[in-house]
Amino acid sequence: MTAASAAPLEVLELSPGRRADRARFIAVPAPLYRGDPRYVAPLRREVHALLDPARNPWHRHAELALFVAVRGREAVGRIAAIRDPRYDRIRAEPLGFFGFFDCVDDRACAAALLAEAERWARARGAREMRGPVSPSMHDECGTLVDGFDSRPVIQMPYNPPYHAGLLEACGYRKAQDLFAYDFDLGQAVRPALERIAGAVEARSEFRIRTIDPRRFASEVDIVRALYNAAWEANWGFVPLAVDEMEWRARQLKRLIDPRVALLVEAQRGAGFEPVGFALAVPDINEILVRLDGRLTPLALFRLACGLRRVRTWRLLLLGVIAGYRKRGLEALLIREIHVRGARIGATRGELSWVLEDNVLMNRTIVKAGGRHYKTYRIFRRPLG
Repeated sequence: MTAASAAPLEVLELSPGRRADRARFIAVPAPLYRGDPRYVAPLRREVHALLDPARNPWHRHAELALFVAVRGREAVGRIAAIRDPRYDRIRAEPLGFFGFFDCVDDRACAAALLAEAERWARARGAREMRGPVSPSMHDECGTLVDGFDSRPVIQMPYNPPYHAGLLEACGYRKAQDLFAYDFDLGQAVRPALERIAGAVEARSEFRIRTIDPRRFASEVDIVRALYNAAWEANWGFVPLAVDEMEWRARQLKRLIDPRVALLVEAQRGAGFEPVGFALAVPDINEILVRLDGRLTPLALFRLACGLRRVRTWRLLLLGVIAGYRKRGLEALLIREIHVRGARIGATRGELSWVLEDNVLMNRTIVKAGGRHYKTYRIFRRPLG
């Protein structure tokens, strides 16, 4: 037994508004994942921006506390506790969330972290805890429960297999599963998908266009309206405000390739109006796995040069608004991303994530050739 493992466990609360506290919180996972070839450290400056109330506009309607578990001088776990009154108003559920959960394989440590998050959320009116959500459903969500044999793609979580067991041992149960699908872009488009997409193309009432980077701000506004409308009825969804979408678009802008940022438009009178969209981004985790989360000058050079060689792309967003579903538009967008992605050099794609209860989308993806290869779970626990 080491001196650190013999020391008593202590949970410390940190402030997301203090850079030194954020840095301490952000530093926790690296030693826990040392030697795991599938772990990809996120860029620390991006996690700082996500957690910083002065930079991320999500904090204007939500509150977040950070906790770190220590034994002696050794950090052995972390968790964030979250309350979002805007979620309560829209979803009519007084929920607390936990996120950024990392922990050694120790039930006592997990229980102490979760107890602190629950205490904090309960004091602010929460009646149930749900997570991991880091820090919102628009960010990394879920605990990986199946598919540990490969690295995660950009903005998808990763954790050791024991995490789910720790959560269950602390009284948490499944709330919802999220699916990730793998696509081999070196193969031809499935005939069934091609038939559906071709039938849509044959009608003159729909057309596909690419995002125009010269009108980036107005295009972002169109995408925000479509995103909020298309996801409105989805489990746990809260619409993005204008400032939130603008902030997220700025974070992603350097990765957006207009060739795989698509809008589908429907004819209305003499013109066309957007009714759906799809966005694929390069999986920069292929590069980040070698950078240890630090954006040094050399890392910046590697990132800039490496982007041209990334062969895996993530289909990050795919949605069609109500009234235009079941008309083949999802199939058309998937076909176009497949064909255009292969044209720019992508050999593999991941479509993620999709709610397990989104039966229509899951069925369409499987018909398109998607292989369900990872499952992420969001857990819940009532607060007494």
